[in-house]
Amino acid sequence: MSWTLTRHYKGNHYLRLGVGAHSEDLSPQVVYRCLYDNPEARTWVRPQVMFEGAIEDGRQRFTPVGSVRLVQPEDLRTVLAFGFDAWHGGKTFDQYCADKNLDPNHVRGTRYLLADVSGWPVSGLNVLRFRESLIGLASVATSPEQRGKGYASLLLRAVMELHRFAQPDTRFLLFSEVKPSIYERHGFRVLPPEHQRFPKSLAMATGDTPLTATEAEYLKAYF
Repeated sequence: MSWTLTRHYKGNHYLRLGVGAHSEDLSPQVVYRCLYDNPEARTWVRPQVMFEGAIEDGRQRFTPVGSVRLVQPEDLRTVLAFGFDAWHGGKTFDQYCADKNLDPNHVRGTRYLLADVSGWPVSGLNVLRFRESLIGLASVATSPEQRGKGYASLLLRAVMELHRFAQPDTRFLLFSEVKPSIYERHGFRVLPPEHQRFPKSLAMATGDTPLTATEAEYLKAYF
């Protein structure tokens, strides 16, 4: 399964979820999701001919910029290589990959891959479903050659919106090894000191309400 990432001619990014039929005339309608906070709505519908068409000056209304899909077995070493330079811990790449098969979070997670418009893999992350409406995001990494282009941020938001489309009240947890501001733009906040366990990795969560006792227990079991 895959989903197309598009950029609107005004600059914002959207995730194309699929095509449905209009209930009155069966005309194809594209269903798509904002990859930014939009107070009017996050899920939109537009006639396919309009979605894929051009505006008056000839520019495409929506331009494909990549795709998101589930990681397949043949993708795994490519995706693991994205973060090897930061997380290898002195292991060889083969050792690093082998150890992942013993990592419970790796084994039970669902990995997503972002490919650029040419189909080349550039970024990946792992989704850990703790329970309904509570998801951990882990191993967010981009190919060293493609860093600094916003790919990880785009993948992160696309995956979040996929899960919010299915379950609007989903809360996300993660541990940030980079500047918190990168995640704050997607609605994360740094959690209070009682939830912090790693000096170099800040615990963060979406939502304004404090973590419940149950959510805090899942956070402790995150690593």
